[in-house]
Order: sequence, then C-alpha cells, then structure tokens
Amino acid sequence: MKIFYKLISIVYFLLISITLQAAAIELNLFHRWPNEPRKSFIEEQVRRFEKENPGVYVKIDQVINDTYKDKLKVILGSSNAPDVFFSWSGEFAHNIVRNKAALDLTDFYKKDAELYGSIIENQIIPFTFDEKVYGLPWSMNAKALFYNLDIFNEYNITQPQTLDDVYQACQLLKKNKITPLAFSSKEHWVISHWVGTLNERIVPAGIIKTDYNRNSGDFTHPAYIEALKTLKNIVDNCANKFTNSFDHASERNMFLAGNSAMDFLEYMEMKYLFDDADFAFTSANFPMISGAKGNQYTMQGAPEGYMISASSQYPELSFELLKMLVAGDSAKQLTERTGELSTIKKAVNSASVPQQQKEAAHQIEEAEGMHLWLDNAIDFRIVTVYMNGVQLMLDGKINAEEVMQKVHEEAVKVKQSL
Repeated sequence: MKIFYKLISIVYFLLISITLQAAAIELNLFHRWPNEPRKSFIEEQVRRFEKENPGVYVKIDQVINDTYKDKLKVILGSSNAPDVFFSWSGEFAHNIVRNKAALDLTDFYKKDAELYGSIIENQIIPFTFDEKVYGLPWSMNAKALFYNLDIFNEYNITQPQTLDDVYQACQLLKKNKITPLAFSSKEHWVISHWVGTLNERIVPAGIIKTDYNRNSGDFTHPAYIEALKTLKNIVDNCANKFTNSFDHASERNMFLAGNSAMDFLEYMEMKYLFDDADFAFTSANFPMISGAKGNQYTMQGAPEGYMISASSQYPELSFELLKMLVAGDSAKQLTERTGELSTIKKAVNSASVPQQQKEAAHQIEEAEGMHLWLDNAIDFRIVTVYMNGVQLMLDGKINAEEVMQKVHEEAVKVKQSL
C-alpha cells in the first residue's frame, strides 16, 4: 500500500506541475548573439525578468547574423513569430513595419515616464517611421577616424580637424614611408560607410532625404559625384594599394599592427584595440570638409535594438521584457560587460569603462544627427549597383559620373517596381 500511495503522490505532483506549466505565460525572445559575452549577458537579464514576473517563462533562441536575417524573415510571417526580436534599425526595421509584422510601441514608450526621454534622441529616430516608434535601441554604434597617437606624436602631427588637414598629414607620413590610412574595399558594407559619410559632408541634407527614400530618389545631384571623387582622392593620396583585394579584417589588422597611422573603424571595434594594440590611440568624428554643402557634424552609424511582433499575444509583458533588456541595470552594465555602448543617457559612466568608450558615447550623443549606414538607409538593389560601381571606380575602370549614372538608372527601376 505504501508503494501505491507513493505512486499516487508522484502522479499527483506531476499533474500539478504540468498544470502550472500549462498555466504559465511563455514569451519568445529571438536575437543574433549565440556567442559570448552577449549571450550570457542577455540570459542574465531574462532570468531577472522571470524572477520579477512569477509565472512568466522566456524561451530564448539565437543564431548568428546572416542566418538570423533569413530565419527572421520566415518566422515573422508564420504562426511562430517571436514576441520580442532583435532588429537592425533603418531600412531593415522599416521593411518589417511595411510588412505589418511589428507592433506600434508609441503609446507604451511615451506613457512610460521612466523610459521616455531617457533614450538618446538621435538613437530612437532610426526606429521611428511615420512618427510612430516601432523599436527600442539597445546599443549604439558609429564610424570614426582612429589615430595612432604614437605615430602622430613622433612626427609632430596635430590631429586633423578638416579633410585638408588629413591630406597634409598623409603627405608628411608618406615622405616618412608610413602608410597614412588603412583602407579596404573588397566588401560592400565597408565601402558604404565611406560613401555614406562623404555624402553627409558634401550633399545637402534635403537632397539626401529625398534620394534615400526609394519612392522619390533619383541621385542626380552633382554633389554625389563630388563625394565619389573625394573618396578616390583619399584612396589615391592616403591609402594602401590594392584596396579591392583587401577585406576589413585585414585592414583593421594593418592598423592594429602599427602599420598605418589612421583607420576608419566602428566604435564597437575598440575591443580589438584594447586587446591587441600596443600603442596609444584616440578617435573622432570624420573631419569637416571646407566649403562643402552637407552637414559637417553628423555621424555615420546606427543603433541596434529590439521590436515586438504584431502578432504577440502578450504585448504589455513583451514591452516590459524589452524595457528590461534596454534600460535600468542592463544599460548600466552593458558597456562594461559586452563592449556595446548603451543608448540610455549617461549609462556609459562606470569607472571601469575605458575613457575612449566614454568619449565615443559622448561623441554620438553630441552629434547633430545620425545618418544610418548607407547599406541600411537605401534600398538594397540601389546599394548593390552603387557599391559595385565604386569598386570599379577605385580600380580605374569607370569614373564617378558613370557610377552615379548607373545608380540613377537603378533608382528609377526601383521606383517603377513599387
């Protein structure tokens, strides 16, 4: 009989356990960091969320970049869409919004007194479409010109404030048999950062706003040609040879080894400098271009963040999870734990965070605006033609005018296809 009662008790507790599990709310989180240290950091925030919300369980799924993009496209259109999911900002997020797969978070965001206003303003804009907020930025990033201070100090070169200063530095460095600038153009995304930055400085802001919109762009303004000619001039006068055969990792390694005086890197790449560079370094927004008609104080970059599926059965809870990932203790620990720069104002203030990262966060916050990475800002079909053309231009096979003619023709095709 004792065995019988024991069996009855076991069955009873199993039934209770199954019932409780069935009654619990399950949220699904999908992100692109299966590797450390981000993977564990996110898991810790999720477990904290579960403790603060008894009866809620969060299932986490993660896959790496390109696989993530493909998988997300599939599952957002299925019955298994995640409640909360990672997203790049700009065109990537906008495409999700156009497909009605993302929840409008405007009311949640604006009614949250703690959160509203705490996010750096130029970081929420890339997740805002038609004046509605569809995502919250988790980390921010931008492109900056990095300087090897040991080389600059050795040759008594002042950190450039204008592009003319850069040219003068390049001339002096080349006389001393030092490669001024590490540069690669094998990968489209790398070229797009250069082209996007020079467009910002040289092309009037209103023209960019019109042309980057696939419904209205035609890319006929002569300033785009000027921007490409400027890029060619930078490469010819400052960079290493054979740039179309050089990938970004090789470019960065060249700078890390002290074999170039400058490199155009993302702030998130500072971790490589902290680990491998044996020289002092600093970074700054890309220099001004004297006489140019664009904005001289913007930055090329974009936040990454999270969105909520339009089909989520638990939008309120999903927003609370999203908030925990983005703000509060998570924001305070983010830079120290992962190297990512938090989008929450004054979050990058830990005593253990290197000064260079604090300065980077300040530079982004003080920028007059963020121009999204060019390959996220405009239609991918236009980007492909644009970057293919730039590679040919850098090889001397076509000129800047021919590149922009091809871009114009593709922009017209894209408009006609909509």
